[in-house]
Amino acid sequence: MRLLFIGHTYTIRANQAKIAALAAMPDVSLTLVTPDRWKGPLYSNITDPYIATKGEAVEHHVLRSAFVGKESAYFFRNKLFSIVAELRPDIVHVEQGAYALSYAQTILALKKFAPDARTTFFTWWNLPYRLTGFKGLLETFNLQHSSCAITGNAEAKSILICRGFKRPITVIPQIGVDPHTFELPHNEVLKSKLGLIGFVIGYVGRVTEEKGVMNLVEALGQMERKSDVSLYVVGDGPMLDRVIARAAKLGVRVVHTKAIRNEDVPQHLAVIDTLVLPSLTTEGWVEQFGHILIEAMAAGVPVIGSSSGEIPNVIQEGGRIYPEADTESLARILDHFQANPKLRNDLIAKGKLRVEREFTHQRIAEKQMKVYEWMMTSGKSVGELSARARENKRSGSIEGAL
Repeated sequence: MRLLFIGHTYTIRANQAKIAALAAMPDVSLTLVTPDRWKGPLYSNITDPYIATKGEAVEHHVLRSAFVGKESAYFFRNKLFSIVAELRPDIVHVEQGAYALSYAQTILALKKFAPDARTTFFTWWNLPYRLTGFKGLLETFNLQHSSCAITGNAEAKSILICRGFKRPITVIPQIGVDPHTFELPHNEVLKSKLGLIGFVIGYVGRVTEEKGVMNLVEALGQMERKSDVSLYVVGDGPMLDRVIARAAKLGVRVVHTKAIRNEDVPQHLAVIDTLVLPSLTTEGWVEQFGHILIEAMAAGVPVIGSSSGEIPNVIQEGGRIYPEADTESLARILDHFQANPKLRNDLIAKGKLRVEREFTHQRIAEKQMKVYEWMMTSGKSVGELSARARENKRSGSIEGAL
């Protein structure tokens, strides 16, 4: 199987482990295409080249791109058409969303050079939306030429169905974890060096309003033994100064570390006694997954999450859920965790088991391969889908177009 995989997520090496798992599958030859850089809180402006190991067949093309940092708007400036012409892939997987310009660009290349290829795309987007003008045309074009779709959460699947997409949709997280890289002993040396004391409650991610870090501070302020608690915040964002100021007023000890690269996350999780993801649902955002949750579970850190978006589906029996924005409920759970090491140990075991069953790179690669195998035998090719779209346009019918 000649697999062409496209996405900005793999500009950093820590995320390339899923690519490695796919490439190690029998009879798979994988070509990875990424933009030459990406902008964002979790990304640098330099692409990490893919380094293949024994048993992997991966060719990584880093292409100059325009509008980097904008997932739906960026496109490749060069070479994509020549790569498609030379490779003539069997399966193409683009992880940039339903109305991504880079996906449309890829489909155009396939229509010209590899019409027998089957295509799928990945999307996280889990809120209703409206598109007009060029974006609406892009989405219609992309959906018309997709054999199937993969979504990162259950609500995103529902959204696609509401958009009129009638072909198979499978829910699979975008990337997983390698449990072995997270299995570090509790790091008392780093804990002391950072100035953390007592029971350490951790938050890792963007410090923004929708991430609910202020609610976490309020909950710590309501804890029964807050004098023996430290809040460790790893990440940056516009709410940081306000969070620190509010914590000082409530008598909550806060230690802050700036945003770190993905590969450095395990050592920072090794100083945390429990991790909280206190996300809030807003008009324009709801938690799409919460990857730090599966990283913490893999690291043997018990997790607590709000009820926002996909968080309950990610955690399930591996931690505790509280109603989002309910600081009193969160405070009660934190008090219970602090006072009950046995409960924490029980959740650690359940969390690790959940990761092994559902969220390793290997498990996610296996699930994606099942989608590709279906595409090879039952999915419509770009050429077939293009012909159907033309026929529907001539007849004035949209039935079955998507």
